[in-house]
Amino acid sequence: MDEELLHRQQPQSLEAEQAVLGSILIDSRCVADVIGILTPDDFYLQQNREIFETIYTMFNYSQTIDPVTVLDKMRELGFYNDKSRDYIMQLMEITPTAANAVRYANIVKDKAMLRALADASTDISQMVSEQVGTTEE
Repeated sequence: MDEELLHRQQPQSLEAEQAVLGSILIDSRCVADVIGILTPDDFYLQQNREIFETIYTMFNYSQTIDPVTVLDKMRELGFYNDKSRDYIMQLMEITPTAANAVRYANIVKDKAMLRALADASTDISQMVSEQVGTTEE
Protein backbone atom coordinates (compact mmCIF):
# COMPACT_ATOMS: atom_id res chain seq x y z
CA MET A 1 0.00 0.00 0.00
CA ASP A 2 2.79 2.47 0.90
CA GLU A 3 4.52 1.77 -2.42
CA GLU A 4 1.27 2.57 -4.24
CA LEU A 5 1.07 5.94 -2.45
CA LEU A 6 4.65 6.79 -3.42
CA HIS A 7 3.93 6.15 -7.11
CA ARG A 8 0.64 8.01 -7.14
CA GLN A 9 0.90 11.16 -9.21
CA GLN A 10 -0.63 14.47 -8.22
CA PRO A 11 -3.64 15.52 -10.30
CA GLN A 12 -2.45 17.65 -13.21
CA SER A 13 -2.82 18.25 -16.92
CA LEU A 14 0.42 19.49 -18.39
CA GLU A 15 -1.28 19.62 -21.81
CA ALA A 16 -3.91 22.03 -20.48
CA GLU A 17 -1.26 24.13 -18.73
CA GLN A 18 0.71 24.38 -21.95
CA ALA A 19 -2.44 25.14 -23.97
CA VAL A 20 -3.38 28.00 -21.61
CA LEU A 21 0.05 29.56 -21.98
CA GLY A 22 0.17 28.94 -25.71
CA SER A 23 -3.26 30.51 -26.12
CA ILE A 24 -2.15 33.66 -24.32
CA LEU A 25 1.02 33.86 -26.41
CA ILE A 26 -0.95 33.38 -29.64
CA ASP A 27 -3.71 35.85 -28.75
CA SER A 28 -3.25 38.07 -25.71
CA ARG A 29 -6.93 39.10 -25.83
CA CYS A 30 -7.75 35.96 -23.83
CA VAL A 31 -5.52 36.98 -20.89
CA ALA A 32 -8.27 38.78 -18.97
CA ASP A 33 -10.56 35.74 -19.11
CA VAL A 34 -7.81 33.33 -18.05
CA ILE A 35 -6.58 35.55 -15.20
CA GLY A 36 -10.14 35.62 -13.89
CA ILE A 37 -9.89 31.84 -13.45
CA LEU A 38 -6.25 31.05 -12.62
CA THR A 39 -3.43 32.19 -10.37
CA PRO A 40 0.22 31.21 -10.83
CA ASP A 41 -0.10 28.67 -7.98
CA ASP A 42 -2.67 26.70 -9.99
CA PHE A 43 0.09 25.48 -12.33
CA TYR A 44 1.71 22.17 -11.43
CA LEU A 45 4.89 22.47 -13.50
CA GLN A 46 7.29 25.07 -12.10
CA GLN A 47 8.27 26.34 -15.54
CA ASN A 48 4.63 26.88 -16.49
CA ARG A 49 3.98 28.58 -13.14
CA GLU A 50 6.84 31.01 -13.77
CA ILE A 51 5.65 31.86 -17.28
CA PHE A 52 2.12 32.46 -16.03
CA GLU A 53 3.42 34.53 -13.12
CA THR A 54 5.31 36.65 -15.65
CA ILE A 55 2.16 37.11 -17.76
CA TYR A 56 0.10 37.80 -14.63
CA THR A 57 2.54 40.52 -13.56
CA MET A 58 2.58 42.05 -17.03
CA PHE A 59 -1.23 42.06 -17.17
CA ASN A 60 -1.47 43.79 -13.79
CA TYR A 61 0.82 46.56 -15.08
CA SER A 62 -1.05 46.80 -18.43
CA GLN A 63 2.05 45.78 -20.35
CA THR A 64 1.97 44.32 -23.85
CA ILE A 65 1.95 40.53 -23.76
CA ASP A 66 3.59 38.66 -26.63
CA PRO A 67 6.44 36.14 -26.87
CA VAL A 68 9.19 38.78 -27.05
CA THR A 69 7.94 40.89 -24.14
CA VAL A 70 7.23 37.82 -22.00
CA LEU A 71 10.78 36.54 -22.52
CA ASP A 72 12.16 39.98 -21.67
CA LYS A 73 10.07 40.16 -18.49
CA MET A 74 11.14 36.63 -17.54
CA ARG A 75 14.76 37.83 -17.69
CA GLU A 76 13.86 40.78 -15.47
CA LEU A 77 12.11 38.53 -12.93
CA GLY A 78 14.91 35.94 -12.91
CA PHE A 79 12.80 33.18 -14.49
CA TYR A 80 14.69 33.04 -17.79
CA ASN A 81 17.04 30.14 -18.56
CA ASP A 82 18.74 28.70 -21.65
CA LYS A 83 15.62 26.76 -22.67
CA SER A 84 13.02 29.49 -22.07
CA ARG A 85 12.92 30.79 -25.66
CA ASP A 86 12.57 27.31 -27.16
CA TYR A 87 9.86 26.40 -24.66
CA ILE A 88 7.87 29.57 -25.41
CA MET A 89 8.05 28.78 -29.14
CA GLN A 90 7.03 25.18 -28.47
CA LEU A 91 4.00 26.35 -26.47
CA MET A 92 2.80 28.37 -29.44
CA GLU A 93 3.39 25.50 -31.88
CA ILE A 94 1.53 22.84 -29.90
CA THR A 95 -1.50 24.96 -29.01
CA PRO A 96 -4.30 24.18 -31.44
CA THR A 97 -6.20 27.44 -30.96
CA ALA A 98 -6.57 30.32 -28.53
CA ALA A 99 -10.36 30.05 -28.85
CA ASN A 100 -10.49 27.38 -26.12
CA ALA A 101 -8.32 29.20 -23.58
CA VAL A 102 -11.09 29.38 -20.95
CA ARG A 103 -11.77 25.65 -21.26
CA TYR A 104 -8.05 24.91 -20.86
CA ALA A 105 -7.92 27.24 -17.84
CA ASN A 106 -10.85 25.42 -16.23
CA ILE A 107 -9.04 22.09 -16.62
CA VAL A 108 -5.94 23.54 -14.94
CA LYS A 109 -8.10 24.99 -12.13
CA ASP A 110 -9.90 21.67 -11.57
CA LYS A 111 -6.58 19.82 -11.25
CA ALA A 112 -5.26 22.48 -8.83
CA MET A 113 -8.38 22.09 -6.69
CA LEU A 114 -7.92 18.31 -6.63
CA ARG A 115 -4.32 18.76 -5.46
CA ALA A 116 -5.51 21.12 -2.73
CA LEU A 117 -8.11 18.57 -1.61
CA ALA A 118 -5.46 15.84 -1.53
CA ASP A 119 -3.19 18.06 0.58
CA ALA A 120 -6.05 18.87 2.98
CA SER A 121 -6.96 15.21 3.38
CA THR A 122 -3.33 14.36 4.11
CA ASP A 123 -3.21 17.09 6.77
CA ILE A 124 -6.45 15.83 8.33
CA SER A 125 -5.21 12.23 8.34
CA GLN A 126 -1.99 13.31 9.98
CA MET A 127 -3.86 15.27 12.66
CA VAL A 128 -6.11 12.28 13.37
CA SER A 129 -3.27 9.76 13.56
CA GLU A 130 -1.23 12.05 15.81
CA GLN A 131 -4.36 12.87 17.85
CA VAL A 132 -3.67 16.58 17.56
CA GLY A 133 -6.45 19.09 18.11
CA THR A 134 -10.10 18.57 18.95
CA THR A 135 -12.91 17.00 16.97
CA GLU A 136 -14.41 20.45 16.37
CA GLU A 137 -11.20 21.54 14.67
